[in-house]
Amino acid sequence: MQRPAPTPVRTLFVSDVHLGCKHSRAEEFLAFLSGFQPDSLYLVGDFIDGWKVNAGWHWTQACDDVIAHLIELTNRGTRIYYVAGNHDAFLRNSAFQSGCLAAFPRLEVGDEFVMETLGGWRFLVTHGDRFDCVEENAQWLSKGSTLLYDACLSLNRWWHQTWLSHDRNPYGGCSVLKDRVKRWIRFVSGFENKIMEHAKQNGCDGVVCGHIHTPDIVSGDNTWYCNTGDWVENCTGLVERKNGQIQLIRRYDEDMFLQLPQRNVNAACASISQQDVLPASLEGAGKCVGPTPGGFVVANTPRDYAVSR
Repeated sequence: MQRPAPTPVRTLFVSDVHLGCKHSRAEEFLAFLSGFQPDSLYLVGDFIDGWKVNAGWHWTQACDDVIAHLIELTNRGTRIYYVAGNHDAFLRNSAFQSGCLAAFPRLEVGDEFVMETLGGWRFLVTHGDRFDCVEENAQWLSKGSTLLYDACLSLNRWWHQTWLSHDRNPYGGCSVLKDRVKRWIRFVSGFENKIMEHAKQNGCDGVVCGHIHTPDIVSGDNTWYCNTGDWVENCTGLVERKNGQIQLIRRYDEDMFLQLPQRNVNAACASISQQDVLPASLEGAGKCVGPTPGGFVVANTPRDYAVSR
């Protein structure tokens, strides 16, 4: 049976795929990724699980297939932006970044990016680990809890395979438990408030992040928080369609939608400080978007406005 043609979209965001971890849902992720032809693809951190390299590394054929598909996407014209996370923090090393650029000419690697939506709204794209009080102040605790988390995932999968229907989420129990824990951490640490404040300080209207494995879209007063979720428990991704609609696709729950209004781009340009000037290497990459002290890279998707679906 012939596979249907991929759906053209402006932008696709995914995070926390954790390739190299035995609990990564690489096959499901590949099936999801194959369904789209994005102008731009953002890998929003923890795409590769570097914490498993020295203990529990689990690289499968499905992982190879994912990498091969990314290469195929770049050959078709997709621009890929890789945001480093805490599990792939090695990409924050300039030597690793140079190696990635040599191997993938259409790949950009950075801590954070700024992208502009069809309607002219600016979104900060960052993994989110630098706004996690545990990750920043006690990474030893984070790494230790990962061992417990892996054990829970294994137990949850065994229970699912033994007693439950195979069409249900094999990590559903862990997903619920982690959601409760992460929501408590978010409340105590003010994760969402911190990350949104950081975005506003850098002239952005919203945030796209990952890290906490809790897919969500939260709307404020012309501000938006979007969490892409993960490909361990939830199997979720964020899509900006050709008509500007943003959709959070959730395998085990109903999708969430966000229709952004058109923004006055000229007014937005005027509101940006004159000191936000693009570095020479990025001149012409996008309008009215400049670097921040965090070293942002501009990422404007092409403005071809054919409506899909």
